[in-house]
Amino acid sequence: MNDMDTLVRNLRILLKADLIIAELAMRRLATRSALFIFAGIIAAFALGMFGFAGFLLLEEAYGTKAAAAISGGVGLAVALVLILVASGIKPGREDEVATQVHEAALQAVSAELKVVGGQAQRLAAFVRSPFDTAVPSIALAIFGYVMKLLRGRGGGAASG
Repeated sequence: MNDMDTLVRNLRILLKADLIIAELAMRRLATRSALFIFAGIIAAFALGMFGFAGFLLLEEAYGTKAAAAISGGVGLAVALVLILVASGIKPGREDEVATQVHEAALQAVSAELKVVGGQAQRLAAFVRSPFDTAVPSIALAIFGYVMKLLRGRGGGAASG
C-alpha cells in the first residue's frame, strides 16, 4: 500500500469518526430540545395557573384559589426538574470512543500528509515551472558537452 492509499484510508476513517460524532451530538441535541420544549410547555401552563390563581385570590378569599396556586407550583416544580435533567445530559462512552478514533485518524492523516506533502511540493514545483526545475540539469549537460568539445579541440591542436 503506497502513501496515497494510506492517506485516503485515513481520511475515510477520519470522515466516519466525524460523522459518528456529529450523529451522537445531534441525538443529544434532539433529546435536550425535546425536554426543554416539554419543560417550556409545563412552565407556560404553570404560569397560566399562577395567573389564574392570582385572579381567584383577588376574587375570593380561599377555596379554588389555593388549588390553582398549588397546581401552578407543582407545574413549575416539574418544569424545573425537567430543565435540570435536560442540562445534566452528558456525552456518553460512545462519544469518547468516537473522539479517540477521530484523534488517531487525524494524527495518521497528519503524518501521511507530511510524507505526501513533500512529494506533492516537488511535483507542484515541477508542474508550476518545469523549465526552472529542468534548467540546472540542462545547463550541466550543455556545460559538460561544451567542455568535451573544448578538450577535443585543445587535444587536436596540441598534436598538430
